[in-house]
Amino acid sequence: MINRQWRLADKNNHYYHQSHNGLIVGHAYNIVHTIVWGAKIPINAAEELILGQYVELEHAKRAIEEYWEKDDKTFEAVHEHLLSKS
Repeated sequence: MINRQWRLADKNNHYYHQSHNGLIVGHAYNIVHTIVWGAKIPINAAEELILGQYVELEHAKRAIEEYWEKDDKTFEAVHEHLLSKS
């Protein structure tokens, strides 16, 4: 199981990262100094998955944590290996 933790960059930016290598796997951020918080997951250097906008920082953080909890429990297999060869 991969261990992840939160790191506070500043009061408006919180990063979720993997403990063993520091890779950022989530970002909870304040939207224009309002009560609205965003949550996103980096896919690669050019793409991000936006999870949503939330009224509390804790909800944005939880959305990111739940994304990774679900991903950790999901088994992905290449479909060619599941097909019988005839």
